[in-house]
Amino acid sequence: MKIQHSLCIVTLLAVSTFGNAQTPATPAAAAPAAGMDLPVSGWLVIGDKAKTFGPTEEAGKITFTGPDFGKKGKQSSGFFQKTDLADGQTLEFSAKVSFTGVSGMGNFRFGIYQKRSKDHPRGWLGYCAFTGIDKKFPKGGLFASEPSNDDSFDKATSRVLGESLVPFKNIKDGSYLITMSLKRVGASIECTASLSTVAAPVTVFAKFSGTDAQPATTSFDALGFTTHELLSADSFSLSEVSVKLITP
Repeated sequence: MKIQHSLCIVTLLAVSTFGNAQTPATPAAAAPAAGMDLPVSGWLVIGDKAKTFGPTEEAGKITFTGPDFGKKGKQSSGFFQKTDLADGQTLEFSAKVSFTGVSGMGNFRFGIYQKRSKDHPRGWLGYCAFTGIDKKFPKGGLFASEPSNDDSFDKATSRVLGESLVPFKNIKDGSYLITMSLKRVGASIECTASLSTVAAPVTVFAKFSGTDAQPATTSFDALGFTTHELLSADSFSLSEVSVKLITP
């Protein structure tokens, strides 16, 4: 009986060992990219100390409007925690924008920047997407600031990272989704931006992609928007605003 008992134990151990040898270990799942939300606040029209154009904020919707809002180009901004991109990190921005009272050909600009001052748009460093029709820039453009920039944050420069990858369409009354991402890759920054309709079927109005091999800055703390006089919109609003820092 003892011999049979021992043989049984040996047999069970052999079967167990053989079974384990035939079952490959399950590889560990790759860790998902960690995203940190960067709240945006301090919304304003730059230079509008009397708050003539607001904004008003209600249920996550920020609206800029007022008498003659569409007469000239207005530069609006929001601010977030200053963030210096490390190698491999990505700053992702998205928002729904809505226009009413558009009477021009369109021309809307948006970007991510490092501000110099909240009181004026001069000298900001970063990236700007030109979306819409402009005689000087019929294909729009994705622009990077000059390191010595002392002009408006949305000023076109000789540092063009790319033209729109799709044909432009005129901006009209309605809602659109805008996106922009900045990814640090070594000493460079890879930048993408887009503007598309919200309602189905989705139509892409502008799409950009380019790499800045000599960034003027790798730190950012501001969003900037320009409702150009060519757009002539009576009001401009943002909702579902999201800025995230993605770390792989």
